[in-house]
Amino acid sequence: MGICGTVLMTVFVLVVLVDEFARNYAQRQAGVRLQQLAWQMRDSLNRGMQDAFSDVSLLSELAEVREAHEPADMRRAMEHMQRMSPNYAWIGMANPDGTVYAATQKLLEGRDVSSRLWFQNARSGVTAVDYHPAVLLEKKLPQSADPWRFVDVSVPVLRRDGSVRGIMGAHLSWGWAREIAKNLLAPTSQQYGLQILIVRNDGTVLLGPKSMEEKMLASPAVEQARRGTSGAVDEMADGKRYLTGFALTGQDIGFNALKWAVLVRQPYHDAMADFAVLQSRIILVGAALALLLGGAGLLFARRVSAPLIRLADALEHYEPDRPTPVPVVSQFHEVHLLSSTLGDMVRREERHLASLQRLNENLEQTVKERTREIETKARQLEQALEKQGQIQAKLQESEAELRATLHHANDAFIAFDEHFNVQEWNGQAERLLGWTRSEMLGQSLVEAILAPPMRAARKAGMRQFLEEGDSAMVNQRVEIEVLRRDGVGVPVEVSVAHVPRRAGHLFIAFMHDISARRTLHESLERMAMKDMLTDLPNRRALMHRLPEAVARAGRTGKPLAVFFLDLDGFKGINDRHGHDAGDELLRILAQRIVSTVRRTDTVARLAGDEFVVLLDMLSARDDALEVARKLLVVLAEPFPLEAATVQLSGSIGIAMHEPGSSEQADTLLCRADAAMYEAKKGGKSRFALALPA
Repeated sequence: MGICGTVLMTVFVLVVLVDEFARNYAQRQAGVRLQQLAWQMRDSLNRGMQDAFSDVSLLSELAEVREAHEPADMRRAMEHMQRMSPNYAWIGMANPDGTVYAATQKLLEGRDVSSRLWFQNARSGVTAVDYHPAVLLEKKLPQSADPWRFVDVSVPVLRRDGSVRGIMGAHLSWGWAREIAKNLLAPTSQQYGLQILIVRNDGTVLLGPKSMEEKMLASPAVEQARRGTSGAVDEMADGKRYLTGFALTGQDIGFNALKWAVLVRQPYHDAMADFAVLQSRIILVGAALALLLGGAGLLFARRVSAPLIRLADALEHYEPDRPTPVPVVSQFHEVHLLSSTLGDMVRREERHLASLQRLNENLEQTVKERTREIETKARQLEQALEKQGQIQAKLQESEAELRATLHHANDAFIAFDEHFNVQEWNGQAERLLGWTRSEMLGQSLVEAILAPPMRAARKAGMRQFLEEGDSAMVNQRVEIEVLRRDGVGVPVEVSVAHVPRRAGHLFIAFMHDISARRTLHESLERMAMKDMLTDLPNRRALMHRLPEAVARAGRTGKPLAVFFLDLDGFKGINDRHGHDAGDELLRILAQRIVSTVRRTDTVARLAGDEFVVLLDMLSARDDALEVARKLLVVLAEPFPLEAATVQLSGSIGIAMHEPGSSEQADTLLCRADAAMYEAKKGGKSRFALALPA
């Protein structure tokens, strides 16, 4: 019984250890997969909110928005933005009193929105309003399968003098977040019960299964995500057990973004389905092995103890008066020696040879029995190895599923070690950078995709992380330019995460192509620097160029002049012939001014009929006066308009800047403006010169 108990206990301990190791490994692998999906969803939401902040801020800086005279002018810019980004359900501009001045498709124009949070909060700067249902727009927007829900972004719009023009707000449709979640979950992931949940700071589910949306959810994953950590937990929620990966949006992205808990969860039995099959097989094999070894141990123990039992029984019933023969036991040498010595001391020598012969026979029998035992154990070992192979196959299948999920991810996924040697390379990385997975495995990532000036910095950042545990290249989201296989640079947004290993380190990088976003920002930036009516540089562009010209004058030793030009009687043209005629006159005037000055000079329109001409690299002050005379002649020529032919005059204020002067650009422009008013006081079609103090 002791041998049987020892065998059963040994097998039980081995089965428990194998089961526990397999369970922990399977749970860690599933947790890493869910955590990576949570990271991807978090980064996609952060990018969306950052793009919305950037779009609305750039739109508010446009001159046709800040200085618009008609709602139609402002509406064109808003609808252009809406066409480029369809996720904006509504973009509008409200006056300081809360009345909507202009909006896309004229929705809510004239309505009072002063009580709305996006209007109230934006008085102090750029702001965002968390997920909320549609109130005023519910019945005005097109019907959809899901009720309209928005996230608002708003910003104050300032005039040229710094006063508040109004509040611009944009309603970002919540369908944007649904689309991200739909694209993130591949069909294979949905088959395994994966769910993506976005939870607001008060515990309300913003995105998830239909039965859970806009209801409260309390779970350990939500609490940990609120503390700014990310990872995966085994938790109970809604009466079910889940394995949940979590992350928090709005961290370390450089603006006041909304903080949502992002959960990617999977029912525990689905996440551990392969382990459950493996566990049942381990238990079955362990039970069979325990019964087999226990039975064999019991039979062996009974066989060993039987001769001693018979000998003990004979000695117990031995009577000296009537001696009985002591049984001779020949199965084991020790028992045979004891029984033969007690049975017949006299015939010891005669029976010695027979005793040796019997011992030899017993030895052969023992060898055969031991041989059979070895064969049995060899078969058992072979079965155990076969089961181990099945376990390895299941683990490989799990790894293949994870690799398939990452291969079809929207972002490029690259895994590398502490030497930057590539360990994994998904399909999006192949399409983005041009190298196939087989070409890049084991190759140096920095040598392949980074320009030579950037390589040393990345290697130094890796050394810092390995020595200090912290670096700007890890757990940060940065924008860099990488090289494709053909040598063309591609702007990407990179997020690198660190996964510790028992031996060495693994780093996971997600790359997102931001070429389209940069193109959009550059287009908006160009629009913000140009006057839309005359195609001339606007005030913003002028205030970039004027300081450069002042600095250039200091370097070259040549003076510059600033003309402030204003038409005499322009308001009468607008009153008599309409704003269209006034706009036509301004376009003709802009062409005349540009054709009069040099190509290297700058002509800018500030607002209305106010123009500024910047002449630099002059030889003397008389050069500026000669240009002013030419401009007065050009201004006096008739303007052939569609409505009528009109004749005007202009007033020019001239401010000279001498090399070595410490005068700032804005002061120079103010002097030219003051000189223009001096010219108007003296009569029409005149110019006045303002010398530096």
